[in-house]
Amino acid sequence: MLRSGEIDVANCSIFEGLQQPGLALVPNISISADGAVKSVRLFSKVPLVDMRTVALDTSSLTSTALTRILLKESFGVTPEYHHHAPDLSAMLAQFDAGLIIGDLKLFDLEPNTIVYDLGQGWKDLTGMPFVYAGWLAREDRASAEMIRLLTAAKAWGVEHLEPLAVKWAAAMNLPPDRCRDYFFNVMNYDLLADQLEALRCFQRKCLDHGLISSIHPLPILEF
Repeated sequence: MLRSGEIDVANCSIFEGLQQPGLALVPNISISADGAVKSVRLFSKVPLVDMRTVALDTSSLTSTALTRILLKESFGVTPEYHHHAPDLSAMLAQFDAGLIIGDLKLFDLEPNTIVYDLGQGWKDLTGMPFVYAGWLAREDRASAEMIRLLTAAKAWGVEHLEPLAVKWAAAMNLPPDRCRDYFFNVMNYDLLADQLEALRCFQRKCLDHGLISSIHPLPILEF
């Protein structure tokens, strides 16, 4: 809808902004983490250096790009990649490994399953945080009012993390402490200088690995 012009702004994969000229970031709002993110993980039956086939959860363009970069740069492997619905058992029945996004339940696993947290992998490789998503707006339709509303929404959310954690723990049948830890300690909702530097680094690596065809500006909206 953002691509076609049906909507003016959307919270979506940061990789979308690297692919589509004409988009800009709403300032100081993101979905980021500095180190282990706990919800973007690669699960493998074999040592990562021996990986030959990987099933990719189709839920996030950013995380599938990050997987390709990390496996090549950190482990020297370029496995075959296959898109797959986010079903870990089905993935591992057919492939060496599976990328699962957004699932905080997958902690009790089969013995010998190797778990690789992509956020920690990026931190180990670059020393930087990682920006997974942001509010991307069509530059020709952005406005000061758009920024004001989204900034107010972010402030409300940050002020209500505790009740939101309780709500979503119940809705997703998760331990409340796990949701609290994720909301309070894992996630970062800002978009500051270190995150922007990390985003530019990711953009350069995407180009180096042939995941995007060129680098174009991804500006921050100002009004």
